[in-house]
Amino acid sequence: MKIGNNIKKLREAKQITQEQLGKLLNVSHQAVSKWENDVALPDISLLSEMGRVLEVLVDDLLKDKIDPYESYADRLFGIYSASRTMENFLRAEEEYRKLIESGKCTNKELCEYGYLYHYHMNDCKKKAFEMYDRVIEAEKESKSEVYYNTLTCYVSLKTQLGQYDEAMTLCKQIFEEDTENVQVYDLMLQVYSSTGKYQEGLKFAKEAVNKFPNESDMVGYMGEFYEHLECYEEAFECWDRAIELADKYIHWMFSKVFCYQRLGRKQEELNQWKAIVSWLEVKGFEGGAEKHRQNIIRLEEELTAGKVNQKN
Repeated sequence: MKIGNNIKKLREAKQITQEQLGKLLNVSHQAVSKWENDVALPDISLLSEMGRVLEVLVDDLLKDKIDPYESYADRLFGIYSASRTMENFLRAEEEYRKLIESGKCTNKELCEYGYLYHYHMNDCKKKAFEMYDRVIEAEKESKSEVYYNTLTCYVSLKTQLGQYDEAMTLCKQIFEEDTENVQVYDLMLQVYSSTGKYQEGLKFAKEAVNKFPNESDMVGYMGEFYEHLECYEEAFECWDRAIELADKYIHWMFSKVFCYQRLGRKQEELNQWKAIVSWLEVKGFEGGAEKHRQNIIRLEEELTAGKVNQKN
């Protein structure tokens, strides 16, 4: 075991004396000297704290060869880079957070912290697609609700990553295989929206509405495409129709209110927030209603201030 030599190498790399290391570990400098000269071994109860002080793992102290790390976080990052497990990601992430909270985090370590998440982001994407692929393969014969929900998640992630052509190709392939399923139409509308193909999307949405006139999402997506094409009144008409058709949720109410907001039509935005709050109250969603009441208060104050300014 090379623990004595390792302690000396790591101590010198941190530019601290035997006496300073002894104080950090609550032992004498003579004890440190004995360790480094292989006269005695440190008590096993000290190894964990020694690893933290010298910014390595306990296992590192026992290796035949060891290279010092700039920080304990740097060491944990190295372990995660090799293993790519969630457990080791969380260990490294916690240590970088401690560094930041201590105020001793260097810009180099901040960069490494970002790189840690960069690595983890790629791992998460890979794992997400792996899970989606498993479900899609298992459910493709049954064409279950889980199958279409998973396809929606799959396409959403593809478009978020900018893989628009792949998402569109997949959706068109699925559509050609099943042109009678409302969920397939919904998937196609999603990908047209996500890829910014609004003109094509509007054309497809009209076909979908003709085929499924009572499906709120078909009408709502048509409104979304009209909005992007700056045909606002047509968009509002579609959303009003979608809201009439949908009883369980108010997604298209929010499309209306945010469109009014972008257009600076404050009175109509106010009226729409009131409609949203009223709907939430009726459904018993008091938390959401309270949150959006703040928008009503804000707009009423802005409108009142605007009227005062006009008089002045």
